[in-house]
Amino acid sequence: MAKSVKKDTMSIITAILFLIIGVLLFSNPDGVIKFISYVIGALFIITGIVKLFSYYRMSKKMNITNNGDLILGIIAIIIGFVVIICLSAIAFIINFAIGGWILYSGIMKMMTAFSLKEFKVASWTYVLITSIVMILCGLYVVINFNTAYKIIGLVLIIYSIVEIIQYIVIPKNINPDIIK
Repeated sequence: MAKSVKKDTMSIITAILFLIIGVLLFSNPDGVIKFISYVIGALFIITGIVKLFSYYRMSKKMNITNNGDLILGIIAIIIGFVVIICLSAIAFIINFAIGGWILYSGIMKMMTAFSLKEFKVASWTYVLITSIVMILCGLYVVINFNTAYKIIGLVLIIYSIVEIIQYIVIPKNINPDIIK
């Protein structure tokens, strides 16, 4: 039973996070993409600087040169600046990742719907319909790379609402180990 609570909790937390991201993307898509790019770029740059300090410290204090840290540090810094400068590449990756996640979730929900049907759970058709909506939304986001981020935000909002409603509708007394 602890496994089902953990799975349900993660599902609802993911839905709420996607709802927040969807609202932010819908209301300020450019700001969200810039923010994500700056955070990722900064993380790479910080990692690179740490590796360069590690290289410097090892070569000065212990008279050992670790060229791996030097090379990794330089590469990480370069990647960080590229990520910050190339916002469109980050937008593409985010678009693909979000669409892929929604598509995957929709497929998993469809499999759950068929399992619910086998166990004669009345809400299986609802789960099937929501899974089809999720699959269509995921495909739309993955295929349409030029999709405006407002639409992606709207899709995330719809996805999250569907997840939350489904969380409420599916009976909790069903053993989750038999639903795959």
